Amino acid sequence: MDKSSDELIFEYRDGIGAITLNRPEKKNALSGILEGNIIKVLAEAKKRDDVKVLILTGKGDGFCAGADVGQRISAYIVRGDAAPEEKLRSELLDPGWVVLPRAFASFGKPIIGAINGVAAGAGLSLACYCDIRIASEKARFVASWIKRGLIPDAGGSFFLPRVVGVENALKLCYTGEAIDAAEAKRINLVSQVVPHEELMKAAMNLADRIACGPSVAVELTHRLVWGRYFKELSDHLNLENHAMDICINTIDFKEGVNSFLEKREPKYKGI
Repeated sequence: MDKSSDELIFEYRDGIGAITLNRPEKKNALSGILEGNIIKVLAEAKKRDDVKVLILTGKGDGFCAGADVGQRISAYIVRGDAAPEEKLRSELLDPGWVVLPRAFASFGKPIIGAINGVAAGAGLSLACYCDIRIASEKARFVASWIKRGLIPDAGGSFFLPRVVGVENALKLCYTGEAIDAAEAKRINLVSQVVPHEELMKAAMNLADRIACGPSVAVELTHRLVWGRYFKELSDHLNLENHAMDICINTIDFKEGVNSFLEKREPKYKGI
């Protein structure tokens, strides 16, 4: 059964589930609604024995541009001062940027990322949740947090170094530079680069091969490979969330957001 909403499309065929982020006009930037829908669909697909492998991709020319700055991040800027966003108690105890990576970590089945366009900030984290990433030649990857005066969030500081190694991860996070699909393959951020029009075919072919395999052995392999890391994940996410709270109360964060909204280069003060 296919399930769709205004911001997410879920489709199923022959053992393969496909999640398509559906905010193309925003390059699939994460809103609170989209984030909640992803978590809900993952929970439902996890319970289904007929879903043996998952593909994650984006609608349009972006995979995921990170958090929706206009809707979510700029909400922290109040009357010219950095201020905490008003939250429900449940959101305060379990922030979305903690819940989202946990939802992927607990899914327990193979996930293939079909990276169709830009993956920036939390969108880069989203790509790193996937076991295997196949990139369109049009894909771009940006650890853009530093340009907003922030640290990697949504588990980015946990997953990215484990995917590309510490040195490559730190270079991306320190500079915020964008890299293309070829460079992403060179540093092992993706395993394959294909022509844009062949991306979903390549992802489906790989998903078919996995779905036709012995599912119990496949899922156990996933758990054995990731198990040691996921035991460390919760503690790391709490540290990451604490670091983000510190950043949000800096003048540099305010400058990073305002410079983005005003389409100019930021002028940081280091405070």
